[in-house]
Amino acid sequence: MSETLIEAVNLKKYFSTNAGVVHAVDDVSFKINAGETLGVVGESGCGKSTLGRALIRLYDPTEGKILYRGEDIAAMGKEKFRKVQKQMQMIFQDPYSSINPHFSVGETVLDPLRVSKTITDKNKRMAKVTETMELCGLPERYFNTYPHELDGGRRQRVGLARALVLDPEFIVCDEPVSALDVSIQAQILNLLMDLQEQRKIAYMFITHDLCVVRHISHEIMVMYMGQVVEYASRDELFRHHVHPYTVGLLNAIPTVDLSKRNRERHLLSGEVSNPIDPAPGCRFANRCPYASEKCKEPQVLTEIAPNHFVACHECVK
Repeated sequence: MSETLIEAVNLKKYFSTNAGVVHAVDDVSFKINAGETLGVVGESGCGKSTLGRALIRLYDPTEGKILYRGEDIAAMGKEKFRKVQKQMQMIFQDPYSSINPHFSVGETVLDPLRVSKTITDKNKRMAKVTETMELCGLPERYFNTYPHELDGGRRQRVGLARALVLDPEFIVCDEPVSALDVSIQAQILNLLMDLQEQRKIAYMFITHDLCVVRHISHEIMVMYMGQVVEYASRDELFRHHVHPYTVGLLNAIPTVDLSKRNRERHLLSGEVSNPIDPAPGCRFANRCPYASEKCKEPQVLTEIAPNHFVACHECVK
């Protein structure tokens, strides 16, 4: 049985604004095992990226626990957390804005080692940088190359090398291939999967692309307006998705299968509700074709099959 590496328990992240409190992440719980990938999907603005940032404390959570190997990092002081932080890294969505344009490729990959003081010997640091660059498909000749001289795929490889140079156990991948061409996407995804197999790295893979998440994930979590509405293994979710929101997302995937062209498809319609001080009950109710009075009551994630959870009164009858 795989070891639980990181676990969120009733995690919340709220932002105060002049108009009220935005419930960006609202009472989210899950586990990620060592060497496995949790895919997080949902429409833009559903809280995926905020969740990823809160999980590695780029945002301090409003409430809840973040357990890394059983220890609550949300409650750690800065000095103690700094020792753990190098085990938790992030790859950002935009390879153009996430890299300092004044740093060469080599300097970008070297910077985490310099800041963390993980390796103090200069020669060993340079050897580690070169080794990591090679691992990510960046030969040594790119060491003095600057970001503006690279295409998007190679820039994203630089971001990956920067995350890997500290030998982390966990990486948040925030839409790492959405800005890339399809052929380059496949290269980056295959590289991530190869590295996971070699190093047993755990990923949280955030995306809005269900085809990508199906390719790379072991388990999938569907979010809507800061909450989890469905959670299951990859194969279970694609075979037996039940929440109306998940059904709408999957029905939106284009198909070339002529036998499925005329099937009834429940596509998403309507507008996302205001995330500021949301009312109790199902936040998807205003867009749901099956909404009833019961949907005004709080929704609880309920296990409907082994390791398959859904938050919907209609789905757990």
